[in-house]
Amino acid sequence: GAFHDKLSEAGSKLPNYSDSDRDKLSQVVTSPVAKDSRVYETAMVPLAALLAVAALWLGSLLSWSFARPVPSDLVASSRSSMALWLRTFWPVASLGAVQGLLFGWAVGMALSLPLGNTIGAAALLAVVGVSFAAGNHALTGWLGNVGRGISVLALVATVALGLTSAVPGWVGSIAGISPLQNGLLLVRTFLAGGSGLVALAGAALLFGVIALNLSYLAIASRRSLTPDQFRSRIVKPLAG
Repeated sequence: GAFHDKLSEAGSKLPNYSDSDRDKLSQVVTSPVAKDSRVYETAMVPLAALLAVAALWLGSLLSWSFARPVPSDLVASSRSSMALWLRTFWPVASLGAVQGLLFGWAVGMALSLPLGNTIGAAALLAVVGVSFAAGNHALTGWLGNVGRGISVLALVATVALGLTSAVPGWVGSIAGISPLQNGLLLVRTFLAGGSGLVALAGAALLFGVIALNLSYLAIASRRSLTPDQFRSRIVKPLAG
């Protein structure tokens, strides 16, 4: 009798759903998780920024592997150092700007950014592309293959730090003083709408100004020859 009474009491407490309630519950059970696409897009920002910035740096490095960082007619030319520098620098810088525009547009489309943000990302990456062209020109113009090796090392350190935090301390130290790492943080912060954008932009501007000056000096400082260089480059070829 006690069991019967308790069972009847429990049965009276069971919910009684209408037909419309049953339809709604069946839909919830069959689709228990509704993915927020915006959350997914935000999570993709670090990877998108890393791919775009790394591709710009690598493209600039490869460009200076095919283009001569120092003109062959550097000493013999009657043009000014600025004219020679512009003639040498502008093709690779223009290519970097075009690549930045394309990468920025592709990132904006992939992340479903508003049109204004997509245009901003394209413009930012275009400027970053020109800055990277100057940085790699300075490295290759002053140091040759050693400069190319330093550029590759900076790329590896930035990519490793962007993919995982389980890296040796020296890798983080290299990335910390690299314009590539600063460019990555700047682009990632812009895409995510994060704080500290002004400070990162200021640091990027400083890196860019230094890179442009070193790029120019890589040509302007070599307009004269030492006596030994004059004999090896001018006298010996003429005598031969």
